Amino acid sequence: MRCSSRAFTLIELLVVIAIIAILAAVLFPVFSQAREKARQASCLSNMRQLGIALTMYMEDSDGLSFFFGHNSRLSRCYPAAPLGATRENRWWNQILPYTRMGGALLVCPSDAGRVPHVLENGQDGKPYVPRSYVANRAGECLPVAAIDNPADIVIVTEKGDLFDDSWYEPPKNLYDKPGYGQPVLAMRRHSGGCNAMFFDGHARWLSRGTWLSNPCGEPYSGVQLIRRYPIPGGDFWHPNCPQ
Repeated sequence: MRCSSRAFTLIELLVVIAIIAILAAVLFPVFSQAREKARQASCLSNMRQLGIALTMYMEDSDGLSFFFGHNSRLSRCYPAAPLGATRENRWWNQILPYTRMGGALLVCPSDAGRVPHVLENGQDGKPYVPRSYVANRAGECLPVAAIDNPADIVIVTEKGDLFDDSWYEPPKNLYDKPGYGQPVLAMRRHSGGCNAMFFDGHARWLSRGTWLSNPCGEPYSGVQLIRRYPIPGGDFWHPNCPQ
């Protein structure tokens, strides 16, 4: 008895290919969204660990948050003279000793840029420390006790792919930086928002709409802290939020 096998016709093959293409079109975005959610969760975990580190740092620093080190601009901690832009004075190097993962906590998996500070760019014998996060100048060198709403004020958040900035200065950095066409803050990185760590140490996601629901970004931006505790020589203002 002879067995016969039946080959697929061209039409049947085309139908199968079309079904696979439809399934791929439906499932690939789902998989992509799932991967991004996982990256967002990893980034948020980094923020939470940095929040714990900042809390521990403040306990050892008379309750004060990290300070602003620059070669020409002043810090609240020492308004008489600049504290210097050394590696040790970078805000992350002030709190990373209180963590176990070190510099790995500074990288968001969704950040394509991860642009390091010039002192940590891996060139001329310098270490290479990629970084996705930026600190809020409004909150530098302040105790939690001086803040009415520490759970509402962002102290560390995500910087855009193009920037090596260590600090962002609200309100001006909520808006496009001249010459870049985008703000310093990566307010669209995760599903139209970004992760943020707050002054009380907790972390959560904030949408771009929430950031900009007030032209000064309040309360999240900390502009009220700049008004209450001025920073010597600071130029933070924007036409949407004048002094």
